[in-house]
Amino acid sequence: MIVSMRTLATGAVLSVLLCGTAFAADNAALAAAIDKAVQDAIAAGESPGLQVAVYKDGAPVLVKGYGSANLELNAPVNNDSIFRIGSVTKQFTAAALVKLEEEGKLSLDDKLSKYYPDFPRAADVTLKQMLHHTSGIHSYTDDPSFLQEAGLKRTTDEWVAHFAKMPKTQDFEPGTGWNYSNTAYFILGGVIEKAEKKPLGAVLQDRFFGPLELTHTALDDESVILPGRVAGYDGTGPHQFKNAAFISMTVPGAAGAMRSSANDLARWNAALFGGKILKPASFKAMIAPGKLNNGQNSTTAVKDRPADMPPFEYGYALFIGDVDGHQRIGHGGGIFGFNASLNEFPKDRLTVSVIANGIGKDVGAGKIADRIERIALGLPPKK
Repeated sequence: MIVSMRTLATGAVLSVLLCGTAFAADNAALAAAIDKAVQDAIAAGESPGLQVAVYKDGAPVLVKGYGSANLELNAPVNNDSIFRIGSVTKQFTAAALVKLEEEGKLSLDDKLSKYYPDFPRAADVTLKQMLHHTSGIHSYTDDPSFLQEAGLKRTTDEWVAHFAKMPKTQDFEPGTGWNYSNTAYFILGGVIEKAEKKPLGAVLQDRFFGPLELTHTALDDESVILPGRVAGYDGTGPHQFKNAAFISMTVPGAAGAMRSSANDLARWNAALFGGKILKPASFKAMIAPGKLNNGQNSTTAVKDRPADMPPFEYGYALFIGDVDGHQRIGHGGGIFGFNASLNEFPKDRLTVSVIANGIGKDVGAGKIADRIERIALGLPPKK
């Protein structure tokens, strides 16, 4: 059968149009399903407000705000609302360190003593171990004084000096265990400041937020009058909210002081996983499981893992796991009044970003983020 080039060309165009129409229809149905799930979560009192950004194949499927940004003012959440994101901050800290290593300004094999010689065991701990949570440095958020001191405003070096005097500064010998350490990441922020000779917020703005046009994202400062700033709430259960306690943003620092929006975070993931931030070898290292001194993966040393928590590995500020066979790479964040979840499914070309202005028992971003992910992956609800 002889077919003209014009007929072939017309058929090709028609095929593209039909595929595009089917793609749009699929995305519309997916957006509707996710939208209903989030609306149900708000109705169930899982958070006063939620902000959601879901991207598929590099395109937004749903970017939307839900519920209340301020219960006292009855102000709604929208796409320009700005939330604190807690420990999702850590991956920005990690990426900045890796960039500095690429530029020869530091090495992740450097000992902490090069930057903070007076910190306990600093000569025995590397920056890489701090990134992997294998340094053994005790987390200041586990210290009994944490809640009493959360309102204090100090410089980075002043906080590091304070952490150095805590009753407990080391959980285990460096490289022999795994324990989540906010202290380690806070101090890494100080390392960045010393290497760059300017404040961490300026480093992140100049290297990431500005170039990527993440206009809702910054290292937070509670003294700044910020249009769109969302109020945070602690929850003792669904629909049971109270104003969150005050915390100075100098306290979490590089471990958790950023503010952002769900859409900015999704766009950050697009840049990070799309090779626009780090060189391929550097990014590969960022998502590789950490190692102990004995060569085993770092999380083989995790103790007391909850029974309902699936196995995971930990790279540089990124958890590596899966959801029913779908690889998931990401991190959550929790801070007074706020809860965030940012996960990438690289093989599925899926990004799910969820931020809540509530945190507590059965309150926050975690459960709804899990439900959104399963909907987007075409998986049945978790039993």
